Amino acid sequence: MKRKSIFYIIALCSVMGVFTACEDMLDVTSSSVQYEGSHELNSPSDSLYSVIGILSKLQGIADRTVLLGELRADLVDENINTENDLRELINHNISASNPYCDYSDYYAVINNCNYFLSKVDTTVLVSNQKVMLREYAVVKGIRAWTYLQMALVYKQVPFITEPILSVVDAEKNYDEYDLEQMCDYFIADLLPYVDTELPNYGVISGIDSKSMFFPIRLLLGDMYLWKQDYKNAYRYYAEYLYREDLGTLSGGSQVTSLNPTTNDISGISISMSTAEDITVIPMADTKLNGTTSNLNNIFSATDVNEGKRPVSPSYAWKELSEKQDYAYRQNSTTIRHLACGDVRAFSTYGRETWDDGSFSPSIREEDWYLVDVQSKYLVNSKFSGTNSLPIYTISNVYLRMAEALNRMGESEKAFAILKTGVAQVRIVDGEISFTYPTSENTAYAGIHARGCGVAGENDQYVLDFSGLVPTSVEQRTDQQGDTVYVRTLNKYESFAGYENQYVYADEDIVWVEGAEGTPDTCYMVLNPVSYLVETVEDFIVDELALETAFEGTRFYDLMRVALRRNDPSYLADKVARRKGESQLRDENLFSRLSIMDNWYINKE
Repeated sequence: MKRKSIFYIIALCSVMGVFTACEDMLDVTSSSVQYEGSHELNSPSDSLYSVIGILSKLQGIADRTVLLGELRADLVDENINTENDLRELINHNISASNPYCDYSDYYAVINNCNYFLSKVDTTVLVSNQKVMLREYAVVKGIRAWTYLQMALVYKQVPFITEPILSVVDAEKNYDEYDLEQMCDYFIADLLPYVDTELPNYGVISGIDSKSMFFPIRLLLGDMYLWKQDYKNAYRYYAEYLYREDLGTLSGGSQVTSLNPTTNDISGISISMSTAEDITVIPMADTKLNGTTSNLNNIFSATDVNEGKRPVSPSYAWKELSEKQDYAYRQNSTTIRHLACGDVRAFSTYGRETWDDGSFSPSIREEDWYLVDVQSKYLVNSKFSGTNSLPIYTISNVYLRMAEALNRMGESEKAFAILKTGVAQVRIVDGEISFTYPTSENTAYAGIHARGCGVAGENDQYVLDFSGLVPTSVEQRTDQQGDTVYVRTLNKYESFAGYENQYVYADEDIVWVEGAEGTPDTCYMVLNPVSYLVETVEDFIVDELALETAFEGTRFYDLMRVALRRNDPSYLADKVARRKGESQLRDENLFSRLSIMDNWYINKE
């Protein structure tokens, strides 16, 4: 759909007064909010109904948020049942007629936000409180998040901050903003409201209304992360976790019992707690009540698709999950390493063993886990039986904070979020610090423990410095007590091969004159920090795949890393290898995605 056509439709809707329908799943009594030019939003009921109406518009982009973030990445693949529109997304070969080229649903959200922001009276006082200011901050956050999604999908889009209310408005030429410009704009736009308390409407259709809003600090953290301003990204993620008193928690899936003689897993616990959710997009339970989600019928075998799910989990996801080491505590002194891999895979895409879908209680360790990703019986639990789609969860906030920490040079602290967890984020006199769990059984285990057992005591899940330092490099402690790595060379040897792995300066090279008849030697002090950062970043990227698979963020996680490394092949290689290590890389797809412009959908 052409840009002008979209804006003409928006203008027409404004004349008809049907911007925001509120009779849907959010279950409020007002049938619509009449957006007339003279109408002002100056009462709490006005703002409540308007905000709920805007939230209902988010339903129109909820499914596509997940699909555009997952189908274009490495954890999802096509199969014989894949519909053409979805197949084009998976193969990054998108035709102009593909419905995902149409971005009108995004502007339906944005135009409602723009109208609200232009009409709401934030000076209204009730009990000496500016009661409309809270909704004002909510709507600013919704608009910022929606524009950010558009920039990630379409690269550049018309940037409009005033409502389109007429054909004249639709005819205007609007500047196009890219991701960098949007982040700059919205950081400045959101900062004044970072401490504004968000409203609480209680429970609406079974969902806590507080989880329907986008916390300003998390939006700022995301935007600073995309801008590669890691210090500020870390600050705002940490401030949010501190204010909400959120540790890493220990949800996920765990082996609960094992027969040490037969090596059979005889029990697994699965926890998919909604307590993890920070922000969700609530969906209607039936089409009569609003927009329902179709993701379960896309990712799972259901009655609706007659057991022919349109997309499959990729072999790359299966292999990543299976190669993880599961550390199982057999007793107080013994930790066993099981071959079952990361059991989050089972809780995400499990075979239905019994008629009621429960897990068979006695399956050999080496057999139970082997998921056939083509099996028509696989069910994706992330979309089964839920009426909300998560946008922010505790785990993805912690993992993004780890990204920022790592790029600040605090790689070991970042890795601790994965391995040992964080009991509490503390801020004292502006200084951010962590308290760490004192027990492996605490509710604040590392993110990796959510599917890999006792990660904190897993001697196979470590930062292996031997992989960073060649055998010819000696580890020493310098005068400041820091670990340094020293490479001894004679003057005829080359430094080639080390410059990309280590940071060193001329003053770090010390020549020692050899005895008569022997060559001179030198000591080169090596700093593996830069190499370590990418190593930890790879751990984080893998953990994002294990923890947040199929939630709509994978393509953008890969994009962020590729951009900061200035290496489009990083993303291209992972996506082109989605069929697994046993298959050849898809060279056509790799070549296509090695050009950054091909990461985006042509909106025209």
